[in-house]
Amino acid sequence: MEIFALIGGSGTGKSHKALLTAHKYNINYIIDDGLLIRKDKILAGHSAKKDKNRIQAIRTAIFEEPSHAHEVTEVIKKAKPTKILVIGTSIRMIDKIIKTLELPPPKRILKIEDVSTDKEIEEAKFVRLKEGKHVIPLPGIEVQRKFPVNILESLEIFYKRRYSKRKIGERAIVRPPFSYFGKLYVSENAILDIIIYILKDFKEVVKLGKSQISIKEEGIQINISLMLRYGENIPQVGLIIQKSLKKELEYITGINVILIDIFVYNLKY
Repeated sequence: MEIFALIGGSGTGKSHKALLTAHKYNINYIIDDGLLIRKDKILAGHSAKKDKNRIQAIRTAIFEEPSHAHEVTEVIKKAKPTKILVIGTSIRMIDKIIKTLELPPPKRILKIEDVSTDKEIEEAKFVRLKEGKHVIPLPGIEVQRKFPVNILESLEIFYKRRYSKRKIGERAIVRPPFSYFGKLYVSENAILDIIIYILKDFKEVVKLGKSQISIKEEGIQINISLMLRYGENIPQVGLIIQKSLKKELEYITGINVILIDIFVYNLKY
């Protein structure tokens, strides 16, 4: 089985280009936003586009729910596809998806800039930001049959040759429920409150000292100071806390945690 990945930021037109990219590399299976798609049919999964908020949509897209991941994994094992195109916003997201679904590492990683012009990417960003439109690489009739979502239109996709063009599929333009609620913002204070709550489970931690939290477009950066109990293995405890904070913060907020620095400033005897 060969895995191809198509990577691009949110709203840059990845799903829009999915069918053309799959056609170019002779790929019949696509994993996009929680769905396993073969040509114009949904084989397994459920779409992040029907979720009511962005956080849940992110969890769906990365197959956070074990039963969701198991359903898709089992169908892949039975179908035994030779090639799969996995769509994601980053290499990190692609890695998480293929690990969860027990897939091999990507044979080839494509960026949205490899398959779209700068103009196409900017137009896609504008449509996403101003109109809240999303693309599903499926015909509108298949989308309506599988799950409720506000379908705006369904467009045919053609592969252009020099003297002719051939239809290779359709894509549905939709407006997911979470598009009506605007953007989601998580404050630094909210992140700090979550950290304090998580640290209560660690008996090794006596006190949380100075903390610095920075929320950037690519994710959250965290610097915290801790007082630990004397006699603990400091590197080991620090590593466990790092892993726990990362896992819980990403699950609760749906935002990538890109850095957690822990400074032990004191020990209590």
